[in-house]
This record gives sequence, C-alpha cells and structure tokens, in this order.
Amino acid sequence: MRSLPTRHLNPARFRRVLALAAVTALLAAFTAVTSADRAVAADRSAFDSVDQFIGTQNDAAQNKGNSAYGNTWPGATLPFGMVQFTPTTYNSKGTGNWGGYEYDADRLRGFGLTRLSGTGCAGANGAFDIPVLPYTGAPTPGGGLPVSPADRITDYYPGFSHTGEQARPGYYSVALGNGVGVSLTATTRTGVASFTFPQGGASSMLLFDVAGSNNGSTANAVTVQGSTVSGWTQTRTVCNGGSYRIHFSATFDTAPTGSGTWSGSTVTPGGTSATSATAHGAGAFVRFPVGSTVTARIGISYVSTDGAARNAATETAGRSFAELRAQAASVWTSALHTAEVTGGTTAARTVFCTALYHALLHPNTYEDTDGRYLGFDGTVRQVRPGHHEYATYSSWDTSRGQAQLVALLLPKVASDINQSITDLATQTGRWPNWPHNGVSQQKMSGDGLQVVLSSADAFGSTDYDRRAALASMAATQTLPATATNRPYLLQYAGLGWAENRNGDNATSKTLEYAVDDFAIARLADRLGDPATRAAFMARAQNWQNLLDPVTGEIRPRSRSGFDRAFDLTTRGDQFEQSTGIQYGWMVPHNTAALIARRGGTAAATAALDTFFTALDAGVYNTPYAYLSNEADLQTPWIYNWLRQPARATDVLRRTADQLYTTAPTGLPGNDDLGGLSAWYVWAATGLFPSIPGTAELSVSAPMFAHIEIHPADTARSIVIDAPGIGPTAPYIRTMAVDGTATTASWLPESFARTGGRITYTTAATPGTWGTGPDDAPPSYGEGTDAYNGTGTTEDGAGNTGTLDATGHSLPRSDLRAAGATPGATLRLGTTGVEFTWPGAAPGQADHWVPHGQAVAMGSVAARSIAFLGLATNGPAQGTATVLYTDGTAVDVPVGLTDWTPGTTYRFGNVPLLTTTGRNLADGTRDTTAAKVLATAPVALDPAKRVATVLLPKGTDQGVMHIFAVGLAR
Repeated sequence: MRSLPTRHLNPARFRRVLALAAVTALLAAFTAVTSADRAVAADRSAFDSVDQFIGTQNDAAQNKGNSAYGNTWPGATLPFGMVQFTPTTYNSKGTGNWGGYEYDADRLRGFGLTRLSGTGCAGANGAFDIPVLPYTGAPTPGGGLPVSPADRITDYYPGFSHTGEQARPGYYSVALGNGVGVSLTATTRTGVASFTFPQGGASSMLLFDVAGSNNGSTANAVTVQGSTVSGWTQTRTVCNGGSYRIHFSATFDTAPTGSGTWSGSTVTPGGTSATSATAHGAGAFVRFPVGSTVTARIGISYVSTDGAARNAATETAGRSFAELRAQAASVWTSALHTAEVTGGTTAARTVFCTALYHALLHPNTYEDTDGRYLGFDGTVRQVRPGHHEYATYSSWDTSRGQAQLVALLLPKVASDINQSITDLATQTGRWPNWPHNGVSQQKMSGDGLQVVLSSADAFGSTDYDRRAALASMAATQTLPATATNRPYLLQYAGLGWAENRNGDNATSKTLEYAVDDFAIARLADRLGDPATRAAFMARAQNWQNLLDPVTGEIRPRSRSGFDRAFDLTTRGDQFEQSTGIQYGWMVPHNTAALIARRGGTAAATAALDTFFTALDAGVYNTPYAYLSNEADLQTPWIYNWLRQPARATDVLRRTADQLYTTAPTGLPGNDDLGGLSAWYVWAATGLFPSIPGTAELSVSAPMFAHIEIHPADTARSIVIDAPGIGPTAPYIRTMAVDGTATTASWLPESFARTGGRITYTTAATPGTWGTGPDDAPPSYGEGTDAYNGTGTTEDGAGNTGTLDATGHSLPRSDLRAAGATPGATLRLGTTGVEFTWPGAAPGQADHWVPHGQAVAMGSVAARSIAFLGLATNGPAQGTATVLYTDGTAVDVPVGLTDWTPGTTYRFGNVPLLTTTGRNLADGTRDTTAAKVLATAPVALDPAKRVATVLLPKGTDQGVMHIFAVGLAR
C-alpha cells in the first residue's frame, strides 16, 4: 500500500554507517549537521514525513495556462545527485503519457537513471535515460525476445498499482503486475536495484532500453560482456533545446545464464553489441535463473563508459543493497534536518518536509568520482579538489527562491554552484538561462543565472571566482553585447526597453532584464566596483520606461507610445506565462517606487487586494493572481512595503491551505526543479528573499510554532519561536531579534549570513507591528535619475547604442565636428542658455529618456530654461517641473521635433547640432541628416534659485530624448 512510513530512522546509526563509507563531500557536508543540533519533532521525523507522491497527479479539471501538475516523481536519489533512479509511467488508456510519473497511469516504462523534477514541456520532459525493464515472459527457443522492443516496446511495459508501492527518501519499491518485486536505492552517481523475480515465471530477464530516453535517441550503443552491460545514448535536452551523451555501466551480483541484443527489428540471442539512431532502436537483455533475486549496480557518467563503471565501483563496492539504502536514508535525514519545524498538523508537516525534499533535488552533480567532467565547451575538465561541479538549472524558476534556500541551508553547495555557473559562463562566453547537463540552451526570459549567483553570494556563498563571474556578466551584457543571450538587448540598453512590436514576451523581458541587472549591480557593489554597479543600477530602473503615467500600470510600449488597447488580463505576446496584471507587480528591487507610480499606498493596496481575490486564476482574461507559477511568487510580500504585513499573512495562509496539500494533486503547478516547493518552505518559515540579488528577508507570520534552521558547514543557525501561532492567532503582535524588539517587517543580510533567534508573540487580529513609516523593507532607487539611454556611437560601432527601435544612432564623429565633445558647453544663440554636452564615453548611457527623473541644477538663479534633445518617431511633448529651493514649483512644457525633420521645426525648436547621417547597428551609416534641437527658452523667476528639474513623466507620442537641461543665468 502506498503510505508514509512510520518507523523513525536513528540518525546516530546512519552516521556510523557513513563513517564506514564516505560517499561524497556532499554527504560529509550533510552529516556535519548532527542530531544534537536540533530537536526531533514528537510525532514524526522529517524523513518519515516526506511523501514523494505529492505532485504526481495532473488536475485535468483546471485550465489556467500551465498544467496543474507538479510533475514530480517517486524514486531513489540523493540531494543534488547525478542519478535519479525512478519509474516513469505509461497509461494504456492513452491519456497523459507526457514522459513523467503520472499518477493515473497503469503501467511502467521501466526504471530510468535520470529525471528532472517538475519541468514543463509535456511530451519533451527530457531525461529518463537508460530505462531498465524486468521481464518474465517466455523467451524464444533460441533464448531471445519474442519481439524486438524497437518495434513494440509497450509489450514489455509491466502493469503496477499504487497499493504495491512504497517511497521514502533514497528508496522506492513496487510490486509489478508480472510478479517482479523491485527495490531501488542510489548513491550520488549510481543506481542500485534489487529485482526479485517470481518462481513461476517463464523467464527472469532485465532489458536495457538504451535508446529509451524521454526525448528519444539520435545515436546509441550497447555492449554485453560477461556480467557487465555498458553503453551510451545521445538524447535531447528538456524541451529539445540541444543534445547530450550519457554513458552507463551495469553489473550484477548473480551470474547471467544468457544475454543478447536488439538493433532495429533484429533480436540477436548471444549478441554482444548493438547500435541504432532511433528511439528504442537498440538495447540489451540479460537472463538469470528463474526466480532469482538480482542486485544491479548501474553507474552513469557524462564523460565515458569507463567513468560510469568507476563511479559505480567507487561508490558501492563492498556494500549490500540494505547498507546502501541505509546510507541514502542517513544523507536525507541530515539534509532534511537543516530546516526543521515543530507544531502544526501532521498534514502541514508532510507538505513542508516534502517541499524541502523537492527543493533539494537540483541542480545535479556533474563530475565523476575522479573529478572529471565534460565542460560546456566539449572538453574534459577537472573540478577543484574537494568541490563539485553542478549542472542543470531552470533559472527563470529557481532564481525566485530555490537558489536562495540552497544558499541558506547548504552554503558550501551554493558556493560550488556559483563556481559551476561561472565555469559555464567562462567556457561558453555566454549566460544561458536553462542549461541542461553540459548543454547551453535558452528557455523562458531573462538571465536568471545572474540572479542565482548574485543571490547566493549575498547569502555568504562566496568560495568561487567572484571577480571572474562579475567580469563575465559585465562583458556579455554591456553594449555591443555580442555574446549576450538576451534578445533585444540593444533596444533595452540603448532605448530603455524592449519594444512591444517584437512580440516574444518583450514587455516581461524588459522587467526580467531589469531584475538581472540589479543582481549584477549588487554583486559589483559587494566586490567594490562602483562603475559597474552604477551602470547596471541605472539599467535596473528601466522598468520605469514601461510605467504608463496615464493609467498607472506597467504595459507594453512601442516606439510610438504605450499600447493602451492591450488587455492586461491576458498574456498575449508580451508576458511570459503570465498576464500583464500579474507581471505588473514584478519590480522586486524597487517596490516603493512601483507603489508610488501606481498611485500611492491606498491605490496599490486596493489593487493588490483585488489581485488576491483569486489565488490561482491562470492567464486567461483574469485580473487575479497566479500563484502556481513563478512570476507571481513574490507578490504576497508586497503588503510589507504597503505597511500591512497582516494582509501578507492572510494571503500566504490561504495559499498554503488551498493550493498545497498531501494529495497527489497537492502541488498546484509544475514544480520547476523545486521552484514552487522552495516557495512553500520560505512561506512556512515566515521569511522570504523578496529582493533578488540580496539576502534581505521579508518577514511574515510563520506557520509553525518552532522552526530551527541549521545550515551545513557553518556555525550559523536561525531559531524561530512563535508559541501560540495558528488559525486562532495567525498574526504577529510583537517581534524580537536576539532579544531586541523590532517593528521592521524585514531582516538585513547580516541576519541571513550570521543567524539569530526570532521570537514572536501572536494575536487573533492584526496589530501595529510592521505598520510604521520606517518598517517597510528597503527599495533600491539608485540609478533612477541617471542617464538611461545610449544614443551616440562611433563610426562602425553602431551596435553600441540606439536612439530608436531600429538601431539608428548619432555619429559621435559628426557631433565632435560640431563642437559636441564630452563635457563641452553649447550655447543657444544669444538667449544666454548654456547646455553641457554629456561626458559619457562611447557605449555608455548619454541622455535621458524621460520618466520623471530629477536633474540637480545646483541651486542657481536663472531667468529661463531650455532643453536640448530630439524625438524619435516624434514629435513628442511632455511637461517638466522646475523645483525652486524655497519649495515652490512651476510646470514647463517640453516639445521636441522628430530628429529627421528636414527643415520643419515645431514648438519653436532650434537645431543646435546636425549630423550628415546616422550610424546603424550593422556598422554602416545612412545619409539621413539628423538634428539635435534646443527648445525655446521658458521664463523663470530670476529671484528664485532652481534646485531641481523633474523631467516629463511621459510624452504624448514617440520617444523623447533629452541630452541636457540648460539655464540662462
């Protein structure tokens, strides 16, 4: 029967086992967290509370965009293991069959050596490499198979039912319909299986479906030699974005009585080798005495077949299945005790511990036991002694909480992850966002690995080549950015946003890029690089170019203006897996400014309240939240910035109660390599890394009375006490950190890095905690007023800037000839107005695309003001505001003619600079004359001093570009 185990595993016993068998440095890291470090809950241990079947069933009744299917699986693996020894299902009724473990299915496709947890791309899940199938049917008279699996592989899929299954961390077993009992366990790089064949079977065979990977096989080979089956397959990555080769080597503790191979339709009893270039096209079978119990040890490697054999021998030699299972249980016991909860219901503990389990499955160990790994450049490399190389990252998903959780709980693992990401970037010269094994590929928007690395660094995982990582980030994402993987980066960096005419989720890409740039800026700040920090902080504010000042909403924008006809309750071709309403809250690094631009606290609160009317509404014509997909995950904590943290608690508890359960449907969406599960762990602890690239934590009421976080490899710990917390007293009344009372609804990075004790008192109704004017978490507004457009370029280098959406820019050579050298003073005739031409170097931001920036004017008296700039796709008009030092203000109209006006100028504009052509992004130059124009001076009060000029918050059409603000003194 499928059930949770009730036997408590003795941690001390397993530590003794581990003392005899050092599996990996990772295993040692986990065992450093001893049972003396924490109290075991009275009702059930964390290990015993894991239910691997949560998330294995699709809720077909829901239609919300992505499937309501966690796409998790039961099976045997270790935290971050190379091997995931798991069953994958087949539904003979023809429904599902997406390539995962689907709870409604009735047959198994065998037991594969690899799996990804929670991916989308149904039908192209990837992995499930080298599946093994036990078979008891009658062989042919010559000892072969009755039909080639290449022709009818489904003939070999055994039936099963959930009543015959058990799953515990590091272990899975099932009684198959053909009478075979299967038990699986794993080391880091080796799957170990015990097959108990029935005495009454017609045969006792194991089939190695070498070409049976989820995404097929384009080449494969298998060899049978004595008691060893080995080979490799070339298969496609998740979503078919590339291909990789995986090698395997299997040995058995029972001598085979026969073997053979198949290739295409030909089955060869006694065959010793086979190849093919198709799915299921080649494989091997091994026959044992009828009724045998056979233990198979199957090592894998991404380097070589010899490496696979060495991995299996190194990790499993001299140990029985039972000992290896116990060893796996010990590793998981220690890993799960890095975050332990006390109190709450049995169901809540099950959901929490299972979520923690799922959050620790990826990324995956990639190097062999000898330290060799296949680099992303295709060369075999050596990992640093005592460290691990990790692969496979779903960074759009995991950058929003899973990576930070790993950094908090397992800082040494996170440091190695950061080095692995740096290796990936330096070996390929690029930053892919969804690399799978050794394959650099793109999927989803943004550069999430930059957020993963910077966030882990902020949590203290700094044992990696930090400066190489930052240098690669800056080099690849700074114009001309010829090695960037970000589509439309020239528009984003030169113009300030990716234009909606691109389609391809261009609007959400702008928002994602802004977050990525913020993460780069934070890393630069920690490394003492102020120039890189400033450049990327300015770009981190590019979200403001998408904030429509008329509607107060983030919305798609073209070269001609905002698309106010776009229905924000849909995703259209502008938003990645989310609606415009949902992405409209995604400015996690400058939430206070977002609130202000959305109309202030009252307006934003009302909008957020409406947003959470439904928690998981999907993407089809809805103004509501979609908390089963990652883009929304930070939104409940926005209430902390609104100084109403009790409302965050309400939303979080509703979400936990309604969307996360112990049923097979208990994960509300694709878990995406632990993305949703990590979110639940954070939410239940009452802490959340709301600001990517930092370790600052937003605070909400925890969901358990006592929580202890004891990270591996470090003395830091976090203890959270909330006696009385629960449905009748869900709100924080008071909070103290290490005995000092605080009303702040956030914790600084120092807390995450060094630990501490949080003590709460709770109440049945919201109080004043977190509601004060200084209680909100920080927002990072640096760069808001900086230049945010790059519109001048050197000849032949037109890809280092653009003034419009089509890659045209002003030639710096012509500007120099006209007197516009960096820092030069330009005079507007006899008006007395003087402009200072920007001093930016080539490729640097050199002007403003207005969204309300504040320009400091030095508190000088002036009799008039004018603006130097131009419009693209213009003309463009807006209103600036002059702020005097005495607190008064005056509005000033700003109108600029299109930059290619011929001889027709509007608004009293005067051409101050003329170029004979424009540089193009492809390195050429056109012959269209372009103008930089001065506006007609507007009178000011000469008796007052000008402190600041606020540039227009928006324009009526086109794009306004302002190079300087001038005064006549």
